[in-house]
Amino acid sequence: MEVANAIRRLVDGEEMGRLHVAGEKQVIPIRLHIPRAYQINPVLLSRVFVTNIRNEKIPLSELTRSIPSWEDRPILHKDYERVTFIGAELTQSAPVYAVMELDRRLDNMDIGHGEKLTTANLRLNSAVPDTIDGYQLLWDGEIRLTLDTFRDMFVALGIALVFIYLLLVGYYRSFIIPLVAMSAIPLGLAGVFPGHWIMDQPFSAPSMIGVIALSGVVVRNSLLIIDFVLDYMEQGMPLREAVSEAGAVRMRPIILTALAIVLGSAVMLTDPMFSGLAISLIFGTLASTVLTLLVVPLMLFSYLRRTQ
Repeated sequence: MEVANAIRRLVDGEEMGRLHVAGEKQVIPIRLHIPRAYQINPVLLSRVFVTNIRNEKIPLSELTRSIPSWEDRPILHKDYERVTFIGAELTQSAPVYAVMELDRRLDNMDIGHGEKLTTANLRLNSAVPDTIDGYQLLWDGEIRLTLDTFRDMFVALGIALVFIYLLLVGYYRSFIIPLVAMSAIPLGLAGVFPGHWIMDQPFSAPSMIGVIALSGVVVRNSLLIIDFVLDYMEQGMPLREAVSEAGAVRMRPIILTALAIVLGSAVMLTDPMFSGLAISLIFGTLASTVLTLLVVPLMLFSYLRRTQ
């Protein structure tokens, strides 16, 4: 056991303590180890000692035997192609932005002997290795997972928008009024991306979840205005007065709803995982609330005036 522990310390090192750095949530281990270039030196075995039952120090060189040998490197394959895996960890940036910059620099790079390095696997669908014309770099790992997540999110958003539209068509018995109501969705997006820029945060998968949730919230504000306009017109009120009255009456509830969403989402701003979700909801709601009170009544007024 003593011999095994001594060899383990020689190869893997030993943790001597932990360091708490200001601003870091995780402690940093302090590990003492021998540089890898010197670990294979048999002389080290004579400088590492173990203690026997007589409390005597015995060098490892007397208890072990060093036999130099060559070890074959493993040959890795993926999709029937020989591959080499290269990994890295980022600390201050989302992987997608770093990978896009690296892809721009590495694609079609001359690697000598008339060979070109091509890059792939940054599209929504996974790419198949193709090394017929030379070497190829396929992005994988977290960036591939991110792309797959965004692809699924876009599909989910599209399905949600289709169902919202179909429900509104059945409710209003019109193909145009639902489009007027759903115009609040791009108005909300007008605040999502500037919000990420202001907060200096990358657009992530939780941000996309916030966009999907935002779609239902902002459409509700449009429906409040549209329903009141149609109700006022059924009571005999002229179109212009109905639009003005509906906007004035529903402005306070819409603003209060927006404030509730903003304040409720603000608690997630400091969370490293869900900050993107909070930014999408907060800035998207603020932009949509302001623009919905202006754009939706104007669009509805323009459409209803033509149908009268």
